[in-house]
Amino acid sequence: MLTQPDFRIVAVSDAYLRATKTERAAILGRGLFEVFPDNPDDPAADGVRNLRASLERVVQFRRPDTMTVQKYDIRKPESEGGGFEERYWSPRNTPVLGPNGQFSYIIHRVEDVTGFIQLKQRGAEQDQLTDRLRERTEQMEAEIFMRAREVEAAREQLEAEQKLRQVQKMEAVGHLTGGIAHDFNNILTVITGLIDILAEAVEHDAALSSVTKMISDAAFRGAEVTKHLLAFSRQQPLQPREANLNTLVQDTARLLRPSLGEQIEIDTALEPDAWSAFIDPNHMATALLNLAVNARDAMPEGGKLMLETSNVILDEVYAVANPDVRAGEYVMVAVSDTGGGIPAGIRDKVFEPFFTTKDTGKGTGLGLSMVYGFIKQSNGHLKIYSEEGHGTSIKLYLPRSSGDMIDVEPPPPVDTRGGNESILVVEDDPLVRNYVSAQLEQLGYRTMVTANGPEALAAVDNGFVCDVLFTDVIMSGGMNGRQVADAVIAKLPSVRVLFTSGYTEDAIIHHGRLDPDVTLLPKPYRKSDLARMIRQVLAQPPAAAMGK
Repeated sequence: MLTQPDFRIVAVSDAYLRATKTERAAILGRGLFEVFPDNPDDPAADGVRNLRASLERVVQFRRPDTMTVQKYDIRKPESEGGGFEERYWSPRNTPVLGPNGQFSYIIHRVEDVTGFIQLKQRGAEQDQLTDRLRERTEQMEAEIFMRAREVEAAREQLEAEQKLRQVQKMEAVGHLTGGIAHDFNNILTVITGLIDILAEAVEHDAALSSVTKMISDAAFRGAEVTKHLLAFSRQQPLQPREANLNTLVQDTARLLRPSLGEQIEIDTALEPDAWSAFIDPNHMATALLNLAVNARDAMPEGGKLMLETSNVILDEVYAVANPDVRAGEYVMVAVSDTGGGIPAGIRDKVFEPFFTTKDTGKGTGLGLSMVYGFIKQSNGHLKIYSEEGHGTSIKLYLPRSSGDMIDVEPPPPVDTRGGNESILVVEDDPLVRNYVSAQLEQLGYRTMVTANGPEALAAVDNGFVCDVLFTDVIMSGGMNGRQVADAVIAKLPSVRVLFTSGYTEDAIIHHGRLDPDVTLLPKPYRKSDLARMIRQVLAQPPAAAMGK
């Protein structure tokens, strides 16, 4: 049984319900001692007093408390005649602490030892000597049993602490990774933009054009690496919608069959009535492709790849054992293989960025970390089941859609021509700021360039009227991009807003997805991308009309 610190019941196992002759719906949310009072016909009953004292010790000292065998009678249902039935229990109460050390729950475990005690009592009536011998034997057995239970409880607590430390470690690595990706994206924005200018200048020189192409390819690879790092750090912009995962898995399987090779057999086992999930389908397909490629690499001699879906409910007990999980309804998607399995010693590391067991040059170590970040950013959960020599199954748990989501169609293509409108640029990185200013002026726009929010607002106050506000999201100066946009819109209601960022934290992304009124140009970007997005936002209604 799982109770809150005030002893209200929040979860209970089927075995506990059978042992106490109760029903889940009748006891959830009620106080423990309201559901299980002392037997009023037994003046010596002290079960409530003893159990309450044990639970209060757990709350006060935040450590497990093992009780001696307790006589605690239970109420019989009316179908069995009502009244109380004599019962003896061996209880143990264990605290559950949250990520920040706060007291969250109490796990109340009991074992019904009524038969054991009653047998001992009958033996005493038959033969006192035999009873004393049996009592000693049973005492020794009980001590051994209690020691075993204490060891098991300690093991469970250690596992929970290890899981919590792993979650905290991955969050810390993700935060660091996101910051690094942000800085690299600023650098790559300038490099990729200048490559276009260089390519135009040397287009008639074959040798220099070849060098420019190599620089461009290297910059593209760098951008892909930072994109994967942002995925791991849960800071990539997502465009989720309600999606049928069965359809997505079937479409992915069709793509995989020609690409994985004839030696890999692909099979599917889909839940006929699988729930929908609220996800970004393109990123989900990429996640499945990454898992499938890893599965193929684990089966160099060939094997079987299984794709599955099912509806599952993760309850409060599961959530307590896994600190990063919220109890609720999930759609499970599993990718399983018959390869060599993952050694136990590295299973906790496989989702870390740049961790790989492949030979040099055969993998970046970012595929699984990208899957991890995407699932976590989608409020989901991952679980690895692997046995060396028998294969691996990676299960993705995605929250069930509430059913009130609608698909958002992508905007129609727009041209990349320039214009003569006015643009207010807000960018704290001087290299990016100078590059953007030069590109916009080359496209014909009138620009005002500022380094932070206060400078941008001062420019507006001094009379600069802009058609577009082009602002970075994370900046120095005390204001983020969203705050700058809100302030400028208040002064210029007709302005359009285009955000840009190497990573966005929570300023314009909430719950893993872009706010519906946001247009974002991710860094790094080329001149053609900048031109296209400027024309796109100019074709939109003013920001004030869109609800920014």
